[in-house]
Amino acid sequence: MAVVGSVSGRGRPRDAGRHRAVLDATASLLVEVGYEALTLTAVARRAGVGRPLLYQWWGTKAALVQETLFRREPLSARAIPDDAPFVEVFTAMVRDMVALQLLPEYRRGMPGLIADMVADPDLQDAAERRFVGPVRARYVEVFGRAVESGEIRTGVDGGLVLDTLRGALTTLTLARADWDEDALVDYLVRLVVDGIRSS
Repeated sequence: MAVVGSVSGRGRPRDAGRHRAVLDATASLLVEVGYEALTLTAVARRAGVGRPLLYQWWGTKAALVQETLFRREPLSARAIPDDAPFVEVFTAMVRDMVALQLLPEYRRGMPGLIADMVADPDLQDAAERRFVGPVRARYVEVFGRAVESGEIRTGVDGGLVLDTLRGALTTLTLARADWDEDALVDYLVRLVVDGIRSS
C-alpha cells in the first residue's frame, strides 16, 4: 500500500528510492527497538537521508510508522479471480490479514501506534481513509456478491466482519503464539463461514 510517487508537502513527487529506504529503515528499527524508542533521527540515519525530509513527507513518527506497517500488498487476494467461490476469496483475504499481523515490525509497532491513534483522532481518520477504508470496501463488495449468489445468508455486513476479524486476530496472536499462519487462517475462516452460510 505504499504511496511511492505521491506528492510531498511542498508539491514535489517523492523519490521512490528514498521513500522505500525510509520505510525499510523504519521497519527494521521497529523490530530492533520497538515503537516507543523509535526516533525520526535514527530512521533518517539508517535510511541515509536528512531528518527534515521525514518531517516534510510524514510530519510525525506515528504517520511514518502507520505507512510502514500498512504498506504490504494483498498478494494472496490478488491471486484469486473475482468469480472464484466466496470461501476461496475470503480465505485469501484473511490470509493477507494474518500475514500482515505476523510481521515482526507490525507486532512491535502496532501497540504503540494504536495508543497514539486513540489520542489523535486525525491520525485514526487517516488510517481509516488511506489504509483500512479500501480493505473495508473490498470486504463489503465480496460479501455483497456472496449474498447475491446465495453463498452466504442475507444481512451479513462485510465491514463488520472485517472489524471483528481485526480484533480477534490481535488477541489470537497473543493468546495463541504457537499458532502459525495456516492455523490462524483456518480457524478464522471456519469461525466466520460456519456462522454466515446460507441454510
